[in-house]
Amino acid sequence: MSVTEKNEEQPTIIESNEQQRVGHEMARALTVEEIDTDLYRSNELWHPNGSRGTFGGQLVAQALRAAWNTVPEGFHAHSLHNYFLVPGRSDVPAIYQVNRVRDGRSFATRVVTCTQQGKTVIVCTCSFTRSDNMDETLHHQSPMPADVPRPEDLPNNNDRLRLLVQDPRIPDEHRQRFENYMDAVTPVEYRDIKVDTVDEFVRGRVEPNEHQGQWFKARERLPDNDPALHACSIAYASDSGILMTAVRANGMMARKGVGMMASLDHSMWFHAPTRADEWLYYDLHSPRSNDGRGTAFGRIYNQQGVLVATTSQEGIIRLTKGEQERRRKAALSNKL
Repeated sequence: MSVTEKNEEQPTIIESNEQQRVGHEMARALTVEEIDTDLYRSNELWHPNGSRGTFGGQLVAQALRAAWNTVPEGFHAHSLHNYFLVPGRSDVPAIYQVNRVRDGRSFATRVVTCTQQGKTVIVCTCSFTRSDNMDETLHHQSPMPADVPRPEDLPNNNDRLRLLVQDPRIPDEHRQRFENYMDAVTPVEYRDIKVDTVDEFVRGRVEPNEHQGQWFKARERLPDNDPALHACSIAYASDSGILMTAVRANGMMARKGVGMMASLDHSMWFHAPTRADEWLYYDLHSPRSNDGRGTAFGRIYNQQGVLVATTSQEGIIRLTKGEQERRRKAALSNKL
């Protein structure tokens, strides 16, 4: 089967025997267990080292997974809009309450509220639709950027960090953080287009650039007959690196000088079904940062150049007191 076909015998616990053999790591990360009607519970949550809470992409993907499990056969997700309200905890299961707002002939709407110990962590609105069987419809897309390096020609992010850790010029605080990142095992592999140099890491500065890019894919092969798992896997991956685009647009990197980063919201539009276990290109752009926040947009293409999804995110970006003072002194010096 292709990923456009939905498994008719979808289990209550969303981890089939096939998924246990194929794509087990990703299926486990996205599994939600039905504990009552329209009520689901996470089985696994990940707290990235140095972050304020559970990885937001996992919460969004699990919310979408729970919502998808309640829509009629033949429906697929076309958009979601999520708000992050408080940091999630990885030591407490997340509870997902699905509200069936609307079931129409062409569209179905679900609002998912994720709570932990009585606190609302995220609120995610998901919209599903049936495929439009009209003979003629409007069709266009923004083209994939030209001259993008192929993923096979780029080091994966762990290999890049391993080289940096071995360089004696890297400050100890960065080296420890890189080692912690390398120890984390995630179900997605990323390969950034921009390979930062050791000199840039030592300075903590790069040339400001509003545009960034990365390739990503699930580390393991995913089953052919579960389009929801592929879409939710893309939702999971789409939260990584997008807010950092706003930081790098200001010539900063590796969170040096950044005291706090936290996603406020995350939206996605799914344009076409695709495989999450084949390389996808994430074209990122940040048009604006101000008032302690940054905004970024993303376009996700498959290797055939088809625009399969679009994303947007706004998040908190607060400078350290030291960085604020450095900038005040620089501004004063420029006036003299």
